[in-house]
Amino acid sequence: MNLTKRFIFLGIFVFMVFSCKTNQATISENGNSIVQMHHRVAVLPFKVIFSDEYKAMSRGRSQGNWPEQERVAGLDLQKQCFGILSKRAEKKHFGFTVQDFLTTNKALQRENIRFSELQSIDKGKLARLLGVDAVIWGETQMQYSMRNFMARNGMNTMMQLWDAETAGLVWQNTTFTDVSNRMDSPQDLASRSVSNLISSLPYKSQNH
Repeated sequence: MNLTKRFIFLGIFVFMVFSCKTNQATISENGNSIVQMHHRVAVLPFKVIFSDEYKAMSRGRSQGNWPEQERVAGLDLQKQCFGILSKRAEKKHFGFTVQDFLTTNKALQRENIRFSELQSIDKGKLARLLGVDAVIWGETQMQYSMRNFMARNGMNTMMQLWDAETAGLVWQNTTFTDVSNRMDSPQDLASRSVSNLISSLPYKSQNH
C-alpha cells in the first residue's frame, strides 16, 4: 500500500470512528421493576454548556450573554424532550403520562427554584415536589476544537431518570453526537442526542 492510499485509508477510518454515537447505559439493580410503577413523569430543564473554544469561535456571529443563551437552550431541550417522550410513551403504550413542561416550570417558580440550581438539588425531592413518580434530568456540552485534530467536535449529552419514592437514580445514559457537516448547529446536535437517549429509556410496553 503506497503512502497516499495509507493516508486515505486512515482518513476513512478516523471518520468512521469519530462519527459514531457512543452510549454507556446503566440501570439500578431494581430499575426494571421500579419504572413499571411510574404513572407520571416530568422533564426538567436541561443544563447546557458551550465550551470556551466554541464561544471564542462564535464570538463574531452570536455575541451576547452566554449564561442566558445556555439557559434558553436548556429550556428548548426540555421542550423537545417532553414532545418526543410524550409521543413515544403514547405510541409504545408505556403506561405513563408526561407532565407538560410549562406545568413543571411554573411549579419550580412557585418554589423559588432557579434553573441554575437544579443540578445540585436532590432529584427525588424535586419529583415529589412536582407531584410525579419520576423526573428526567439532562446535561449537555458543546465541544469544539480547531487546534486538536483528534478532538471530537460535537455534543456530549447525559440523561438521567430519578425515582420519587426511592429518591434514587434509576437509569443513566450518555451519548456523543458528532458534527457531520458545517451546517450542523448546536440545536441540531442536541436534538439528535436527546432523541437517541429517549429511545434507550428502560420503559417497556404495558400491553398484555
